Amino acid sequence: MSGLVRGLLVMSMAGSATLAAAAEHPPVAGLTKADCGSCHDTVSSHRVMHGPVAAGDCAACHTVDNTPGRRRIATKNAATNGDTTALCVSCHQDSADRLKQAHRHAPVAAGRCTACHDPHGSDFRYQLAEEGNRGCVRCHADIAQALAQSHPHAPAAAACSICHDAHAAAHPAQMKAAANIVCLACHRDTASGGAAADARALFAGSKVEGLDRLIATAPHIALDKTLTAGHPTIGHPVDGRRDPAEPARALRCTSCHNPHGAGARLLRFGATGTSPLCVRCHTF
Repeated sequence: MSGLVRGLLVMSMAGSATLAAAAEHPPVAGLTKADCGSCHDTVSSHRVMHGPVAAGDCAACHTVDNTPGRRRIATKNAATNGDTTALCVSCHQDSADRLKQAHRHAPVAAGRCTACHDPHGSDFRYQLAEEGNRGCVRCHADIAQALAQSHPHAPAAAACSICHDAHAAAHPAQMKAAANIVCLACHRDTASGGAAADARALFAGSKVEGLDRLIATAPHIALDKTLTAGHPTIGHPVDGRRDPAEPARALRCTSCHNPHGAGARLLRFGATGTSPLCVRCHTF
């Protein structure tokens, strides 16, 4: 081995040792705010704090290994930056129960609670990265585009959490009930009869300001007593039939309407009126 190569190897090993030493955490006597706050002061400087952080109880989530040479601060329950589920649900039992549902939000299913929540604190409720819908549309760009249309759906513009559960649900897209049931909770004309979900009971968990006004001002549609036909004309099915435009799916409210926003009356496919929408399925 040449002298140059030996020199480079020694320098490389020395550099690696320096990096390893730099990565080692300073000695820690305990895991309280007094112990940690002198260095991590920004962790406790947010408007909305995670309960253990606000209480100065860093040990609720973290452990410390003070062994010289490998001194590290770690998270409990074998949690990693990529999967914190086991740690989070050890306290958040309500979320643990919801995670058993069939349809889970992708970050939740991957254990990435921190994709939406800061584990220490933030300026927004529930330690979210952004307030309300702004947090959702960071990833859901198609929804952001729909909400920017000339006719946004008022509940969707107010809060995604009215119709969707942010973690998991028994229904696709984490809907709080089957899609048409969610729609008809607000839009069914009570004179039609038929049993529909109570909107206030269905959406109460969303805790959205102005929810009663949104429910009260929703336009109503007349359907038959089975709530499967009658819109936009008598006998026209809204449920229980195959969707001619999407044969693999059942006909539903969203076969014709975008539930988030569109250019005219929430109609899909860029339709500016009823007739251009109808001819997608009907020939005359």
